Parts: sequence; structure tokens; C-alpha cells
Amino acid sequence: MDDASRWSQLKPMEGPRWPIRCGHAFTAEDLARLREGLWPRSMDDRWAVHLEGDTLRCWLSWTGTCIYETRITVADDGTGVAGVLDVLDDDGETYRRAATDEGELERFEGVLSQVRRQLGDDLVT
Repeated sequence: MDDASRWSQLKPMEGPRWPIRCGHAFTAEDLARLREGLWPRSMDDRWAVHLEGDTLRCWLSWTGTCIYETRITVADDGTGVAGVLDVLDDDGETYRRAATDEGELERFEGVLSQVRRQLGDDLVT
């Protein structure tokens, strides 16, 4: 079984959301790689990340909980922008949101930086 099939049971975000204006830009190549997904290979890998259609989701790998979800607006040239990032806001039962929107955006950027390292290419930040 391939990685994508193994992780295909991951669900969209469930529960209260905290929307944050994001503005993160992606190249066409970034989006192509995100469609392939980042799937945990060991217990040390904390995140699963996948772009399905126009929705990018990031799950904590050990719980399968979707923490980040955003719609990507794709331009004619294949580049994309995440306008609003939804963050799971469940009062710390599963995930404790950062105290500020800026802090949470830094965390999201950290997840994307993990994708960058694992896929071996730079994502636009």
C-alpha cells in the first residue's frame, strides 16, 4: 500500500475554526508537489499535508486531527494563494492555538518548512 492510500482516511477539519488572513503564495510546482502529499514515514514525522482539489489540509500525524485547512485560489498560470487559514480552535483538548494570529501563522509556516525539507524544494514563503 502506498503512503497516500494509507493516510486516505484522514478527515477534513472537524470542530470550531479560528480563521486568520494568510496570503501565503505557492508556485505551480509547489502545488503539484503538495497534491502528491507529505505522508509520515516514521513516528518522528509530526505532520501529514495534502492538497486535494483547492483545499490544503495539515494533520497531526499521531492523532489524525486536521489542524490547518485553507482553500487555495489558483491563477491561470498555476500559482496559488491561501487567502484565509482556518485553525482548529478546540480550547486545547487536541491542539492549543497560539496566543496571536501572527504566532499561529508562524506555526503554519513551520509546517510548510517541514514540507520544504522533505520534498527537497523551496516553497515560496
